[in-house]
Amino acid sequence: MARNLRVGVQRGLRQSIGGGLGTGDIFTLSPASFDFSRTNTKDSRITFTRASSGTFVGADGLIQTAATNEARFDHDLITGESLGLLVEESRTNLVTYSEQLNQWTAGSNTTVTANAATAPDGTNTADRLELPQQSSTFISSNTFITSGTTYTASVYVKAVTPGTNDQFTLSFGGPQGSNATSRLTATSEWQRFTATMTPSFSGGAKPFIVNNEGDDFSSDIYVWGVQVEEASFATSYISTTSSQVARATDVVEITGTDFSSFYNQSEGTVFAEYSVLGDKTGFSQFIYDFSDGTNDNALRQFKRSGNNQTVSTVRISGSSKGRIEGNTNTPFNERYKTAYALDGTNAQRAIKGIASSESGVSMPTVDQLRLGGRQDNTFLATCHISRFVYFPTRLTEATLE
Repeated sequence: MARNLRVGVQRGLRQSIGGGLGTGDIFTLSPASFDFSRTNTKDSRITFTRASSGTFVGADGLIQTAATNEARFDHDLITGESLGLLVEESRTNLVTYSEQLNQWTAGSNTTVTANAATAPDGTNTADRLELPQQSSTFISSNTFITSGTTYTASVYVKAVTPGTNDQFTLSFGGPQGSNATSRLTATSEWQRFTATMTPSFSGGAKPFIVNNEGDDFSSDIYVWGVQVEEASFATSYISTTSSQVARATDVVEITGTDFSSFYNQSEGTVFAEYSVLGDKTGFSQFIYDFSDGTNDNALRQFKRSGNNQTVSTVRISGSSKGRIEGNTNTPFNERYKTAYALDGTNAQRAIKGIASSESGVSMPTVDQLRLGGRQDNTFLATCHISRFVYFPTRLTEATLE
């Protein structure tokens, strides 16, 4: 019977990695299989919390709002592709009136028409921004940014007439030069444009600006959902009015009997398909963390900062065992698949079909699982988790590859 289970699980994993499963096929092989991108639902074993609302792109291509403690299943705004469970750290939109540009400071030759078009969320809240090719054409935020701090701005833009006056720039503290983007071009479809910059200027704090590169050309665009975050990459949209708004951290956990019902203390294999959306400079981002509630005993995988390496490791009594890094290229914002197998003697891992191994690896004693962060709510990830599977048996290297 044990051999039949192992063979069946190995066959299931091969099918899963190859994308050949029909709905529900893999769930008959393991009690801990979560295909978030296919089902767009939260399994009852998962405890999900977030102390605020949060937005995501729905299957219909519109930006939707999830209530407090409601999981988000995201989609690509352009292609509609299902991306899986969205897990994010806490972020704050520093810009006020993110959908009401008529509340911003406008140049004397600027025209802002409120509620002029259907926005990416399906409401009639997109504003039209007209910037002729003459002096004093811009809109500037009522929130100010400081020199030497890294910010990421994001804004949804659509051309009024594609191919005509469809360009614009984003500026961090000045209308042009080193603190501004190059010309960005809108199209007939809504796109989210992002820019990351560490502005350098003198004279105190300055506003974030949408303009036409120092009045060098005319712009006629629809604008909605402006966001500025003190971070190195953008996260999901946070709507604001008269004050800044924070989105809380997503917490995804399996504990208690929901965990013990599938975890095998003697051997196991973890399969994950995910993408990490950006580099948090100086901080690793944990994709999963099996632990005993401390940092002493754990089985985990995380994306390192500053390079394209993903680390899989075990901790026993506070010491790292079976740490596998390798040089497998796993860029940020790219979806890939990993498998990590242990049997109490050694560990093997495969990423993109490339296997690595470490000997002398014991099994950690754990009783819970955290997705998208470490158990102590540190090293939080901003990621899409498409699929996550725990097999209660150690699979072969050939199967992992």
